Amino acid sequence: MDALLASRKRWKSLTQLVADLIFETDEEGLFTFFEAGSALGWADHELIGENSKRLLPFVDAAPGPSPFLTHTVMRGRRCWIKRADGTFSCLLIYATPLQSPSGHHAGVRGLGIDVSGEAHANADLSVAHLHSQIIRRITTTMRSRALSRLGIPPAFEELAALLGAAGGILISEPPKSDTDFCEDDESDFVHRIEGTAASFDAEIEALLREPGDDTVFEPQFLQLDGHDVIICHSRVRYNTPAVMALWRDGLGVWSQDDANLADAALSTFATALEMGALNRALARNARFDPLTGMLNRNGMIAEVARRLPRLDRERLSGTLLVIGLDRFSEINTRFGFEAGDSALQQIATYLRDAIRPTDLAGRLGGDIFGLWLDGADHFVAAERAETFCQQGAAIFLSEPVALTFSVGLAARNWEAGEGAESLIDRASLAMRSVKLAGGARWHTSLEESSP
Repeated sequence: MDALLASRKRWKSLTQLVADLIFETDEEGLFTFFEAGSALGWADHELIGENSKRLLPFVDAAPGPSPFLTHTVMRGRRCWIKRADGTFSCLLIYATPLQSPSGHHAGVRGLGIDVSGEAHANADLSVAHLHSQIIRRITTTMRSRALSRLGIPPAFEELAALLGAAGGILISEPPKSDTDFCEDDESDFVHRIEGTAASFDAEIEALLREPGDDTVFEPQFLQLDGHDVIICHSRVRYNTPAVMALWRDGLGVWSQDDANLADAALSTFATALEMGALNRALARNARFDPLTGMLNRNGMIAEVARRLPRLDRERLSGTLLVIGLDRFSEINTRFGFEAGDSALQQIATYLRDAIRPTDLAGRLGGDIFGLWLDGADHFVAAERAETFCQQGAAIFLSEPVALTFSVGLAARNWEAGEGAESLIDRASLAMRSVKLAGGARWHTSLEESSP
């Protein structure tokens, strides 16, 4: 034992003359010996028993073999090793594997020489290269999925692993829609990487969901309950900003480079979220009128058609009201087209407020609107039409204006199996007959078209 200790002391004294880092690890990569002087800022015995991954920029996904787990001799390999303050030093690593008496891998012994002074001449390039490797891996992971949005969760998990995060959460909320019918809209995009404490995870999620300053998009550092947290925000077109948090167990372990990388990764995720939001917006625009937020003609036909099988099964009626504004062209002539748009928006609000949540309201084109009264028969619809015609609607432009309605009704009997387009055609024909007679009245299409 004395000879062994003396040998270890001589080896240590010799290597300290040329090396800034001396280490030994066991077969699992845990440090059994570690001395780095002032080069890395770690105390000599601070890392004994710790996993060597803690010192590497990549976690579980290193681009090459770990110098602390190598099974082959390593000579002069450049490695970025994490300092105690969270920054990195560039070291030339020389390492050799150790074997047990039975010939099995028993660990690694090695040393490192700090060449950061030389590396700092190209530090920006080195960091950029490191970041590009990580972003490339994330992008590749996202592109491996059929839809880039589906690739965000695994890419986010890979980012957390590469940065050695103990937990994380990514949230993107869709904007509140002003359309009448939005059951196809997707809910919040939320992906969680559960940490060691569920209560802390919930605390971070609540923090991210709090309203914030939409003009600040720089990464933020927080220290909460013994965790070091990075919070990043990114603008998402057609959507609310995406917000992401990553945290590690322990304080003061994140660097600005870590924050910059997390921010760049979130920008990549935001691109995929934008594409998903854009696709949803295009789908909505195909069914909704952009001026009023109501269903357009195609959307109205599709939604009424979707409801008809249920009404048939339940043996219920349904009635369509097609409502035309009387002498609407006079508003455009007198007040201008912008005032005309405002008038249409006010009428849309008036009609939405006049129906039940289960009914439908749409703008069929120009100054023509449609109301679908779900389950209502001809008599219920006639009462509603009479109210519209008697009361009209008051709108407010540069001065108050009273508008009257011409209303056409088309009731559907569940036994006839009439389609949505036929209902609109019949109600529109009845509405036009009212307009030709002077307006401010309602008329029923009594004849049913063939299915």
